[in-house]
Amino acid sequence: MEIKLYLRMLQNSWWIVVLTALSATLAALIAAFLTTPIYSSSARYIVSPNPSYIGGDVNYNLIYSLDTLDKRTIITTYAEVLNSPRLYSETVASLKLLESDLTDYTHVAVVLPETNIIDFTVTGPDPKLVALLTNVMGQRAVEYVENLYQIYDMGLLDPALVPIDPISPQPFRDAGVAFVVGLVLGVGLALLRELLRAPIVNFMQKRNMDDISQAMKRSAFQDNLKDVTFASASDLCLCLVHIDGLRDYLNVLPQSTLQTILRHITQTLKNQLRGNDLVGRWDDLDFSVLLSDTSGQAAWNTMSRVQTALSIPIKIDVSGEDLDLSPKIGIAEYRIGDDINSLVKNTNWALEVAKKGSGLYLLKATEAI
Repeated sequence: MEIKLYLRMLQNSWWIVVLTALSATLAALIAAFLTTPIYSSSARYIVSPNPSYIGGDVNYNLIYSLDTLDKRTIITTYAEVLNSPRLYSETVASLKLLESDLTDYTHVAVVLPETNIIDFTVTGPDPKLVALLTNVMGQRAVEYVENLYQIYDMGLLDPALVPIDPISPQPFRDAGVAFVVGLVLGVGLALLRELLRAPIVNFMQKRNMDDISQAMKRSAFQDNLKDVTFASASDLCLCLVHIDGLRDYLNVLPQSTLQTILRHITQTLKNQLRGNDLVGRWDDLDFSVLLSDTSGQAAWNTMSRVQTALSIPIKIDVSGEDLDLSPKIGIAEYRIGDDINSLVKNTNWALEVAKKGSGLYLLKATEAI
């Protein structure tokens, strides 16, 4: 049930989800095209024992060197040499560059897990310069560590190449991520809107609802009727349902019993109507029904079903006897130029005719009174 409720809430505010997702995607694309591309170039170095410095028992010394190297202190030290600010400054100076012009450039050396390989990467906006910095810094590091641990070699495994594609921004990837994020955010905003709106809607509905019958109050019904008649250029019909069988019981039945009967009438009306049709409590014995986008003949057919449904006797709980509601229904078809007063007047006239005749009467738009 909760899933269905959330889906219904999203259905009501679907435009928020779509708008948020599209806005996030558009913002990501704009940002991608306005952002300076950043390139990355990497070189790999391998650290291994230097056979030239292994003397005596070669096999023993080689095994000892490998064992020492496996403790990670040596290779970690070499990686930190590559990360050294001093090495970076000397490299920049050797290339006749200023560090102040390279604020967008970064470098990092990491030891690949379970290996004796160092991955050294430089990133920045100029693809040729990042490749140059990577190779020159790597070469200077190799020269420096040659005198640090002479029994180990740090050799170039893979040189840095000039990158072709930037690592960021990537418009299609960024737009995809932004779309997903926007979609999630939109769902959250849509649900939040519905959760905030629900108490207000419920309050307004309750305020406009007749407590006893749970139909719309007459004042609220007339407000809706006024809006529809002034704006309508299509078919609509106003109906009055008079519950004649309740006349002798209205002031006799207990309030709870009367409430049960009136709510039964309201529910019966709603069951026979469409979701956009309005049901109101017009007065003590009368209910009002507004059929939007409905011609006179269609209204006649609909209210015939209503009359049949309401004609089924209901049991009075306090006495156990059956109550025949004996519904009388007047229908007035909207005529161009009608206002709320003329439409209500025509419906009342149709109801009076229905009371004297078969119990159901339609005043067509072509008829005059």
